[in-house]
Amino acid sequence: MKINIKNKLYLAVAALIVSQNVQASPLETIEDNWYIGGAIGQSRLEPEGGVDWDLTDKSDLSKKVYAGVNIGRDFGLEAFWNDLGVAKVTNNKSGAEGEVKYRAYGGNLVYHVPSYLGPIHPIVKLGVAKVDTSGKGVDVDQKNKFDVMGGIGAEYQLEEGFRVRAEYERFDKDIQQLSLGLNWRPVLTRRPVDAPRPVAAPEPQRPIVIVNQQPVAPKPIIKTVVKHVPSPPIVKTVVKHVPSPPIVKTVVKRVPSPPVVKTVVKHVPAPQPVVHKVVVNNPAPAPVAKPAPQPKVIHKTLAGGSNFATNSSTLTNAGRSALNRMASDLIRDKVVIHNIGIIGHTDNVGSHQANQKLSQRRAESVAAYLASRGLNRGLMTVVGRGETQPISSNASAAGRAQNRRVNIVVKGSQTIMR
Repeated sequence: MKINIKNKLYLAVAALIVSQNVQASPLETIEDNWYIGGAIGQSRLEPEGGVDWDLTDKSDLSKKVYAGVNIGRDFGLEAFWNDLGVAKVTNNKSGAEGEVKYRAYGGNLVYHVPSYLGPIHPIVKLGVAKVDTSGKGVDVDQKNKFDVMGGIGAEYQLEEGFRVRAEYERFDKDIQQLSLGLNWRPVLTRRPVDAPRPVAAPEPQRPIVIVNQQPVAPKPIIKTVVKHVPSPPIVKTVVKHVPSPPIVKTVVKRVPSPPVVKTVVKHVPAPQPVVHKVVVNNPAPAPVAKPAPQPKVIHKTLAGGSNFATNSSTLTNAGRSALNRMASDLIRDKVVIHNIGIIGHTDNVGSHQANQKLSQRRAESVAAYLASRGLNRGLMTVVGRGETQPISSNASAAGRAQNRRVNIVVKGSQTIMR
């Protein structure tokens, strides 16, 4: 007697239009958003037999492994392999026992339903499965090998990269499964290219100011000379300064007999002050004052959808490239940084607490990466605002995409040579 397994092939045509504001390339999306997982559960198997066979055990332990990739924020593709276990049957005439073994593999589209439940994320699946059956102690006649399968479930976010998944799957009315498992998305790490070390601007030379001080006019010198000669000599002392020197004359006259010493001090009335002139040939040109540094403010916004992995603070290739360009421009332009403000924001999908934590982690991830590119971490102020400061309405997918962002404000100064 043969047991007929009703694996019917349903032909389904689904038109799916997914509008997603994603700036990253497909390669970057696959590279940063793939995942693997496994699960165990319980299957319900109900093969239809003839009048001579009775179904004695229709439940068994099932095992499953799968791999997938997120394509945008809400959709993903998965491939799976499933060992659904065996169903046990007994011949009601001879008492002979038999088993029907089930295996399934295929692919499905996964829809991540927008949720306001914090770390809990509902999912819906629809795909195609190839079911293989084999018998032990009983002959199996399998009519169709392909079935349209579907499922519903939910994922719970654990630590970075890990999620617990519980789901129900239906391959056919005779084949159903409940399972609980764990999936993991690797966190990609790359060593950034060493950025050129910032060259410290030379300290501006202080201008040297030379002050010519005119010396105080010296007091007139009075000198007395006494000389005994037969004929009274005349002693003249002349002090001459250029260009208008005062003249000081000292005349000593002595009469022949008796000798009388006579001292005459003669001052030029209203003596002119002595002026000393210092003449320097080929004077050095006066130093040219350097222009004062001009204030500079730079605003940069990283969109959350393309620059971070989904529901994660891990930077994608696009996010790292944007930060590389920003750090290189600041170093190349020799901007003297006073402060870097980094503020993370999210949309309102999920709980307020979960959004606050995600915005803080994304802002800290940006700060750590800029520090690895040569910018001073001590000058950075990192804040997470969560969903409290939207710039667009959260009622539409486009508005929510604009609200998922990290704002970077650099305040500094730049010297512009003219």
